[in-house]
Amino acid sequence: MTSNAGFKFNNSLSGNSIVTDFDTGQSVTLEELAHRTAEREIQRKVISLNESLRDENWRIIESKLDTLLDEEYDEDFLPPTDFAFSSVKKLLLSINNFLGYEMSIPAFIVPDGEGGVRIEWKVNNKHLRLALSEKRMYLYFEHNSKYNGIPDFNAEQLVEKLRWLNQK
Repeated sequence: MTSNAGFKFNNSLSGNSIVTDFDTGQSVTLEELAHRTAEREIQRKVISLNESLRDENWRIIESKLDTLLDEEYDEDFLPPTDFAFSSVKKLLLSINNFLGYEMSIPAFIVPDGEGGVRIEWKVNNKHLRLALSEKRMYLYFEHNSKYNGIPDFNAEQLVEKLRWLNQK
């Protein structure tokens, strides 16, 4: 019996090399071990890619959010309140961390002129709009002239609608 990193060779009477996979404790053939190792490597790369895409999505979203702070405002067109800005930022960050690469980049993140923020996503013929201020919070969605809204939505409903947006 010979030991190596991650697995242990076992002597086999049939002539097939049998090894013990340290991760699972199972005895498997070398071919099966190679297959499992390749699957684990692919899973690791997918996770790494998902994290990279999630991070890149967040950089783009955060850049769009930061432009709200650079706008010129006056008494007729108010900037987002600290509440609206920080609430939208926290909401988008948590949704982005949850959805990862599935998170669509918003087409627009703009002030509403009344202290709130509006966000719009467009994918194919689907539209999703989010409005958040100290006074109101709603989601509006439309597809092929059919529309509806969800007042006082929660994060779970936003995730559901973002997934709907990406469905074909």
